[in-house]
Amino acid sequence: MSPIVSVRRHLSSRSIVAAGALALTLALAGTASSSRFGPAKSSASPIKIGVILPYTGAFGLYGKPMEATITARFARNSNKAGGHPIQLVFEDEATDAKTAVLKATKLITQDKVSAVICCVNGASTLAVAPILADRKIPQIGPIPNPAGLDKYSTGALAAPTAGHDAELLGRYVARKQKQKTAVIVASDFSYGHEVADAFERGFEAFGGKVTKAMYPSLGTQDYGAYLTQVGNPDVVFAGVAGADAIAFIKQAKRFGLKPPIVGHGPLVTELLLQAEGTAAVGITAAFYYSSQIDTAANKGFIAYMKSKNPNFVPSHFTAGAWNTGSVLIDSINRMKGNVGDGQKFAKSIRRTKIKAPWGPMSFDPKTGNVRTSTYIYTVVDDGGTVEHKIRQRIAG
Repeated sequence: MSPIVSVRRHLSSRSIVAAGALALTLALAGTASSSRFGPAKSSASPIKIGVILPYTGAFGLYGKPMEATITARFARNSNKAGGHPIQLVFEDEATDAKTAVLKATKLITQDKVSAVICCVNGASTLAVAPILADRKIPQIGPIPNPAGLDKYSTGALAAPTAGHDAELLGRYVARKQKQKTAVIVASDFSYGHEVADAFERGFEAFGGKVTKAMYPSLGTQDYGAYLTQVGNPDVVFAGVAGADAIAFIKQAKRFGLKPPIVGHGPLVTELLLQAEGTAAVGITAAFYYSSQIDTAANKGFIAYMKSKNPNFVPSHFTAGAWNTGSVLIDSINRMKGNVGDGQKFAKSIRRTKIKAPWGPMSFDPKTGNVRTSTYIYTVVDDGGTVEHKIRQRIAG
């Protein structure tokens, strides 16, 4: 058996499997073939980690880059942790909570994983959590997700909750930008409602007033009916992500939306900026990660990934995938590979303190939520390159 085996099963089409294989090949270019496919030199039993990502559905564009990054992170550690080979088993949640539940059940019962990385879709994260908690299998969320995972002692979120940065953005808009009225447009599922509620809470705490909130369904392609109802507030808060974010931003530009747009980080994450283009210029966002953060850990993460794949795009999705691998490696090393007791493994994860790409990171041991900073940034056009420009860091 090889030290690490990356398996993705039950995807919706052969083309996705082929594309995923290509992404892994690019990410791991230069890695010795024996470390990926050759016989393991260690007699220790492998530790299996399940990874549930979206390869299809509204968030389908995030799965392959995150898979490539997680795989590369373990490869950099010789595909081992705590003296044991690591085996990753990838599954497609299809941006659907019911599908995620089926895949989590399969990972537990068939693959016998010791931990599960899940998920990108907040609804999937919360749907899977009680199942993993019941079986005492640690769950670690790789990116911001709605609050609720902290209900389970086996859960941890390797990024701030979705509402954390959104609330700080609401405060920033009211206090620093002196804007008094806002309209909210957010996707009608757990993530959209959480960031909308958090923005409103922060905005109104400092004298702002939300005059209207609209919740298009996830996967909306035509935002015309919503854009015509915006009116003339001081600002529009957009709580949309993935393909929805691209559609919203481009249509708002064509519509000639006059109020400035602000949003939670996924609205203008780097993985979307090329598609959004200059339509995203001027949008202000609040988030814990940007590729422009000037830390040694961030520069090292980006440099390593680009050395494996020159076309690599750093974003909170890939930084979160990298950081989640780092958290698991650190935890398994501290446990010396003895991860059979899932409850102890979960506690070990919550005790992790590392330098993430975005800065020093630790968990609240009671909630499993991350303590870290928030960055306020604006999308700018720097000589034809659309990128983030950081305006302010708010200490976590």
